[in-house]
Amino acid sequence: MTGPAPLPFRVSIIEYLNAAPLNFGFKRGLGGELFEMKFHVPSVCADRLRSGEVDAALVSSIEYLRIPDLKIVPGLCIASPKRVRSVLLMSKVPTEQIRTVALDTSSRSSVALVQILLRERYGLAPQVKDMAPNLPAMLEHCDAAVPAMLEHCDAAVMIGDGAMRASKEGLLVMDLAEEWHAWTGLPFVFALWTVRNGAPELPTPGGVGPFFHRSLEMGRANLDVLVEEARRSVGWTAGELREYFTENISYSLGAQEREGLALFYQKAVRHGLAPEEKALSFL
Repeated sequence: MTGPAPLPFRVSIIEYLNAAPLNFGFKRGLGGELFEMKFHVPSVCADRLRSGEVDAALVSSIEYLRIPDLKIVPGLCIASPKRVRSVLLMSKVPTEQIRTVALDTSSRSSVALVQILLRERYGLAPQVKDMAPNLPAMLEHCDAAVPAMLEHCDAAVMIGDGAMRASKEGLLVMDLAEEWHAWTGLPFVFALWTVRNGAPELPTPGGVGPFFHRSLEMGRANLDVLVEEARRSVGWTAGELREYFTENISYSLGAQEREGLALFYQKAVRHGLAPEEKALSFL
């Protein structure tokens, strides 16, 4: 008599371009019937992982401090060594005049980062409002539900493909990773592959961990495919996209990235954007 079939390992995947190399193998059948793929924006990935609806997710790095009992897949992340080009603060006024900021609800780490930068690097304390990632609407107002108290937003944070496609004419654009690097000298880690404690054990050598690395290896080996797919969806040139995947984004969680992550966590806790610091725990 055979026992029940093992449950699939549920993985929440970010559909943004910056995650495409990490996701490449999974989206093309890596692991076959072992995995069940679910596609979300970063904020929803985190919520699904917190609720136990998925077993692993590529989540905004700050969520590691907010969600208990997570393990990080070692060696992998979405980081930017210096300039990222897809995580932006776009402003109608000079930076020192920013008083209100609309925050992209798709993001968690980026909206924490911009508040840290504005507070510590520029000495500003703007009011913030969570809004759907629509740049014209974000820059129009902060609260449409109360017309009598309509307050125009000076700036907006957008991430991912929407930030890459957005028209920036007439706006001052701050690349948040570039600002972080200029300030700290360190890369910024935007996202981590994380697995919840209690996730199913896979009947394969090394368990689930090697699949995440293999998926990225497949993505790197198919860079031309990724560039062509992205060119159609984002509108950048092939050269710009190749630079994005190979220079603007890094997928390796090394010593410098861990140092940048520790500093970000320290500052996030200090500003009340995360509950408490904790050591990195790896799968």
